[in-house]
Amino acid sequence: MLVRYGRARVEEILPAQALELAAAALLRLGEAPEPEDAGDRERLLAMLESEAGAAGEPDPRGLAEAVLRKLQTEGWLEREPGRGETRLLLHPGFLEMVSLKALRSLRPPRSRTGAGHWPRPGRTGPHEPHGTARPWRWGEPLALDATETLKELVFRGELTAAGLRVREGEGGNRAAVALLLDCSHSMVLYGVDRFGPAKRLALALHRWLGGQGDRLEVICFHDVAERVAPGRIPFLRAQPSHTNIQAALATARAWLRRQGEMERRVLLVTDGRPTAMSLGGGGLYKNAWGRDPRIERATLAAAARLRREGAELDIYLLEDDPLVEEAARELARAARGRLLPVDPAQLGRRVLADLSAGRR
Repeated sequence: MLVRYGRARVEEILPAQALELAAAALLRLGEAPEPEDAGDRERLLAMLESEAGAAGEPDPRGLAEAVLRKLQTEGWLEREPGRGETRLLLHPGFLEMVSLKALRSLRPPRSRTGAGHWPRPGRTGPHEPHGTARPWRWGEPLALDATETLKELVFRGELTAAGLRVREGEGGNRAAVALLLDCSHSMVLYGVDRFGPAKRLALALHRWLGGQGDRLEVICFHDVAERVAPGRIPFLRAQPSHTNIQAALATARAWLRRQGEMERRVLLVTDGRPTAMSLGGGGLYKNAWGRDPRIERATLAAAARLRREGAELDIYLLEDDPLVEEAARELARAARGRLLPVDPAQLGRRVLADLSAGRR
């Protein structure tokens, strides 16, 4: 019997193949400067074509278009409500796959015993369910609240992922973590990719912290600070804008105040000094030339307010410029936090190691 081997036709691409190629493209998305007017679909298509070409596919453009169609047909890519195709969201299941790949690429420390276990000296105890029930989130253990889940089954007439219910719990290891990502233009300029490692860190932490009740809030800051929905994390990119650390700290503080009795941590990832501040009424004051006393006073005040909320601040500095380092050191001092200079290539592993060690 004669057996012939050959590549599958573009039209016959399988869902698993599409997901693998798309996951690789999403992990690299945003690591280089991109056209300002490019929408998420256009950006992803270009990266899919690049990944297919690197893999030696004879028709990378055709394969990229087929993969994108498959992802949308299968529901793995969703449109953000009210945004058309300019902004996309990942389905929670696909987001878990991409996040797991990001985490594995960082080779997380083996000392960590569970996806959401956060060892801290003197703080032990099991997860004790309490409070109101909430929907189960992708990636969490299926420690379901049987009564509330059955109520959803009776109400809906069928049991789906949307109907699964768990209860918030308390124990010695739960933490609320605000990750502040610098999304200003310098993160992708000057021939050094700082933004790619920062975005992959956000994805890794989504998986790393989400399993046992820890909470993660990703905040992207440039001229303004924006809270980022989990499904939007892979599509983040650097903006042609300034560095408003004051707004990022204020946004983190507002979120942390709503998290109840949890350990509060703020991780600031940046390559620059503050060059913008928010004004009352939605205005913006910015100055990229030298160290502006007005901007720095507002930023230091925001750091001090964060400290009074009981939050710990770690600044991961991706730049070795003395002027930038001096400004970052003053910010850490105002928050009674730590300044941690780090090579961008080592950022993810360094953060995971620090969180796993629980030295605070």
